[in-house]
Amino acid sequence: MNLTLSNRPGLTSRLFRTARTAVAALSVSLVVLGGASAEDYPEMTLKFGHPYNETHPLAKGAQMFADKVKEKSGGKITIQVFPNSTIGSSRELVESAQIGVVDFALVPTTNVASFYPPLDIFYLPFLFRDSEHAYAVSDGPVGQALYDGLQKQTGIHTLAMYESGFRTITTRDKKIEMPDDMKGVKFRVVNNPLNVATFKALGANPTPMALSEVFTGLQQGTVDGQDNPVGNVKAFGFDKVQGNITLSRHQWAGIMFLASDSLWQKSPDNVKELFKETAIETQDWERKELNAVEATYLDEMAKGGMVVTRLTPEQAAAFQKAMEPVWAEYKDKIGAELIQSAVEAK
Repeated sequence: MNLTLSNRPGLTSRLFRTARTAVAALSVSLVVLGGASAEDYPEMTLKFGHPYNETHPLAKGAQMFADKVKEKSGGKITIQVFPNSTIGSSRELVESAQIGVVDFALVPTTNVASFYPPLDIFYLPFLFRDSEHAYAVSDGPVGQALYDGLQKQTGIHTLAMYESGFRTITTRDKKIEMPDDMKGVKFRVVNNPLNVATFKALGANPTPMALSEVFTGLQQGTVDGQDNPVGNVKAFGFDKVQGNITLSRHQWAGIMFLASDSLWQKSPDNVKELFKETAIETQDWERKELNAVEATYLDEMAKGGMVVTRLTPEQAAAFQKAMEPVWAEYKDKIGAELIQSAVEAK
């Protein structure tokens, strides 16, 4: 017997109801598992600027963020990434984010502190015991309070905190093992009064300079040394014009993942959630990647002829003591209670 659905109206009705139920259940499951569908996202083309070389984990993290946002939004949100300070120095990127010319930016805390001084806490010398302590501060209540304060004062939102690691000291000819070795050295520093004060405390001759200008300054002898994390030293080729690197670990370089307020105001809630979720996801990847490659970078630099100096506990203590005047100078500017909260963060 040849049965067709048209011959069985009751069966047809039941099958259609079952199918509709299954489709509805599948739709709910997809929403629960995958969040908003691609159709829910608006068409957007955005700009993301940062000062880092494309080989750096920070640059790779920024590109990964752009790629993931595009994928998750079904291609509707495109983020153009501009590395190597091509659309502005760190300070200029903050200014651009304030007026909405740039939508996202990666900027060191010390540069953002020029716009919101309490962020100077991140660069107090020897504040952080190790990476986990730095993460506890940046990801915990202390960090959130700082990000809220930055937003209220400047409008800029903080979505995550990437890192470039603990800073080192590099010099062309002079090996640095004790604070006195820094006396008289023409030394490039970040353009922030706290960084200037830090190396003045060592007796160096600090010269503020944008990151994009450092290689030329070292090559031409405008400065004899500089301080940067291992990843920056390698990515920007400073090891080619510097003979020595001292793993002083005197400051931790947190890199703020910023979003402009104009972007935030025009973005629906699901887009904001997409940005926040993806920023944290790539933050975690970037941190792991950066710490994984540091040993490789140091090995490559040593093989290239650079002298790597690891401080003994006594030598590190001598640097810490020499930099104590910076704490005294900035205690009231930053706030003693805030500093104590950071020191005790776990």
